Amino acid sequence: DELQLEIMSMKKLTGDMRDAVWDRIESAIDKRSAPSETEFLVDSDILEKLRPSMKEVAKVIKKSIIKSRPIILRHHADADGMTAALAIEQAILPLINEIGGSDAEHFFYKRSPSKAPFYEMLDVVRDISFALEDYSRHGQKMPLVVLVDNGSTDEDVPAMKQAKIYDIDMVVVDHHHPDKEVDNYLKAHVNPAHSGGDFGITTGMLCTEIARMINPYVAEDIKHLPAISAVGDRSEAPEARKYIDLVSDKYSLDNLKDIALALDFSAFWLKFSSGKGIVDDIANLGNKKRHNQIVSLYCEQANDMIKSQLDACIPNVKSRELPNGAILNVLDVENFAHKFTFPPPGKTSGEVHDILVKRYGNVPIITIGYGPDFAVIRSKKLKMNIPQLVKELHEEVAGAGVSGGGHLVVGSIKFVEGKRTEVLELLAKKIGETEVES
Repeated sequence: DELQLEIMSMKKLTGDMRDAVWDRIESAIDKRSAPSETEFLVDSDILEKLRPSMKEVAKVIKKSIIKSRPIILRHHADADGMTAALAIEQAILPLINEIGGSDAEHFFYKRSPSKAPFYEMLDVVRDISFALEDYSRHGQKMPLVVLVDNGSTDEDVPAMKQAKIYDIDMVVVDHHHPDKEVDNYLKAHVNPAHSGGDFGITTGMLCTEIARMINPYVAEDIKHLPAISAVGDRSEAPEARKYIDLVSDKYSLDNLKDIALALDFSAFWLKFSSGKGIVDDIANLGNKKRHNQIVSLYCEQANDMIKSQLDACIPNVKSRELPNGAILNVLDVENFAHKFTFPPPGKTSGEVHDILVKRYGNVPIITIGYGPDFAVIRSKKLKMNIPQLVKELHEEVAGAGVSGGGHLVVGSIKFVEGKRTEVLELLAKKIGETEVES
């Protein structure tokens, strides 16, 4: 089922003839890489406004495949990032194998999770190193890096600067609060904030729609992934309910929550491994019987560990009312939570926050889980801007080395251990001055 050619002779073209042939080749590639004209799975003004940038990402990816350029798919290691990456993966693997042969995906594609919600130096160094080895040993081109559920913030810039030195192109699909500087290093960038949206439009939603533009034949296989990402990221956007309703005939809300939890659980243990095969089964992209078995088992194990963690944490939460009427809850996860196991500090803080939201009812509430040199923030009914808070703390607490970010109302902060008390006190003061939602 493959075509083989035998060439009798070759002649190198020069001048106008060479340019004319190159123009014809590029024109043909450009035409072939055009994304499919698809209707979105749900009605959304935000998605419609994002359509041009989504089509641009789809085109860059398709063109890389046609030109046999390797693709590295980097994603945040949580349910949203994993569903986003799986959607793109399902779309591009058939095309990669169509262009390069039945085993081409093993040479021209790699999916790698990132523990942090940004492109870390650890990640980019590994990507560059592997790319240079492949270039040296096999003559491969430098890859296209596709960043999903990360890539939009100024924390990504140091890694992007390094990638550009080695002629590595990058595209980003993300829903973290964006920084303009990253656009200097990208071929294309999709973020709902660019069109008046926010983090409620999850990366899983965006990537599923982009995947359908790349390869519409996989639409039925992946249309449940946005609903999983919406539940996993606790999206309250109108689009979330629409995507959930779209697959309600096959997946109940509890089913979706279980799949999202199983993905988070697997991500914790997989660390830097892609989990190929396992995550496919969890997301119901593989064996249906194994899907039911692995999701059931992982949820049972994860819930047992979460209960054990909460039994230790909840009695040690300290709460007080802030001047703006919000309830501030703090937990020392270094001393009052199990370490080096599931759930990690970020998810632990989120689980604690959920319980406290139910306890206090419909009031502004914020939960901070802190360790020696970090703090994880979860909030509800406060008009927070965590990236802006990070910038202010960096400027106002000298020698603390404050960094971090995330979404507007959910994020994390890093600092040097010796300045923890000063940073946390100023953070609490600023939260107490934040406007609350009516």
